[in-house]
Amino acid sequence: MMKKWIAVFAVMLPALAMAESRVGVIDPIGALQAADNVKSRMSALEKELGADEQRLNSLRQEVGKMQEKMQKEGMTMSSDQQEQMQTEGQQKMIEIQSLQRKLQKRANDAQRELLQEMEPKLQSAVAEVAKKENLDLVVSAQAVIYTKPDLDITEAVTKQLNKMK
Repeated sequence: MMKKWIAVFAVMLPALAMAESRVGVIDPIGALQAADNVKSRMSALEKELGADEQRLNSLRQEVGKMQEKMQKEGMTMSSDQQEQMQTEGQQKMIEIQSLQRKLQKRANDAQRELLQEMEPKLQSAVAEVAKKENLDLVVSAQAVIYTKPDLDITEAVTKQLNKMK
């Protein structure tokens, strides 16, 4: 009988320990995306890439018009005209692919730079909020299936990030 109670106590001990712990939950990506610094950097990146994105859209429209023209008038065009249009279309497609790679690389580089800069700040902000709210444990929202809304410290961490420079 005594062994049974010890076994029950041993199973219940972790649950009892957790019952006294204060836990916070954070969406780290959400906290970063809502931070003023990140918003301004992303806005600047969008402006930086804007001209290339407009060029990309323009090229796509040109290729679409060329394809339409080939479908409508292809039978009446000379073989030289058809060949010239195909060559021009291929050149535009190569330019589209090149521009897409350039935009993707720049976006990836900017995201990596921003995360490298912001990760230590995020950790510091989480630690500061955990200290202020007397939390024993902070877990990522992605690792949690359910939480009460009052355990979410994402907004508090974003505010702390905004205070940091």
